Amino acid sequence: MSSIILTADDYGACDFIDNGIIRALRLGKINTVTAFVTHPDSKERMQSLIALREELKQQTGSYTFNIGLHFSITSGTALTGQSSLTIDECGDDGLFEFLEAKNYPFGKIKTEDLQSELIAQLHLLDQWLNGTLIDHVTNHHGIVYLDLDFFEKYINTISSYKDEKYKNNMPIRSPMSWLKSDMQVWKNGMTLVPILKQGIELGFWKRLEDLTLRKLKIREEDAHRLEINYPIFLADTIYGLPYKENLEFLMNQLKPKNYSAEFMFHLGHPGHEVSDMQKTIDELIMPHGIDRDYFLNRTKELEALTQLDLAGKLSENELEKIFYAQA
Repeated sequence: MSSIILTADDYGACDFIDNGIIRALRLGKINTVTAFVTHPDSKERMQSLIALREELKQQTGSYTFNIGLHFSITSGTALTGQSSLTIDECGDDGLFEFLEAKNYPFGKIKTEDLQSELIAQLHLLDQWLNGTLIDHVTNHHGIVYLDLDFFEKYINTISSYKDEKYKNNMPIRSPMSWLKSDMQVWKNGMTLVPILKQGIELGFWKRLEDLTLRKLKIREEDAHRLEINYPIFLADTIYGLPYKENLEFLMNQLKPKNYSAEFMFHLGHPGHEVSDMQKTIDELIMPHGIDRDYFLNRTKELEALTQLDLAGKLSENELEKIFYAQA
């Protein structure tokens, strides 16, 4: 039997994203949230998320979703101050913004700065969760997955993050994408799927040498060596193809397999009904490192999830909904 984790990325950056995620959580459409700690009011947003988790537990008798760290070095401000990860000048608040993801300067980054920032973000989320375990660790824009040295520092830091509460290493997002696996992709007539187009636009094509199947396998082996678990692969092909038919197709692909997969969603909603969604989006103040151009698709991803008969499709395709620790 195959299994899936349904994850919403990017919680804790702004109302539009958080509203979409909260709607999906209340509908029982996702069971995992990856959260920022690098935005000005991420703490207050986390408190609201924890309160929702407890509220839903009271209603259902068990926790319906878990919370992980959305480790960021491309969105928000650095907890560790100025370093090779940040721009040279601080803002009016005295904080240093991270370098942008586009054309990321991998060669100029000191991996010890990456390590320090990851430890700081883990510590802060652990503090905010106040006894609840960090469920997993993901990475905004997947930057640490694009460079072998970055990935090594990333997983070694997670492996060495010890606390008496954590009996096992925290799981991570899979290094293996749906596109590199033996699964088919619902392209809807496209020759190049949007997740690849975004990578090209951000300049990630420059990392192709580090993204061969052989090197992805090296990442998998390194994580296994450190006893860091992850779903077998990431269904990243939902990005840019926000349709119920796509979700149904991907779930059907899993049926004859014995795989664990993470379905990654980017959700959004203004929190109220609007007559012109694009105009509403255009007027939003964007957090650092968040792409306005994808906000309309965020609403479409939420709509597709809302329309999806999740329980029915799980049953029909003999799929089990799991948490990261079960992958």
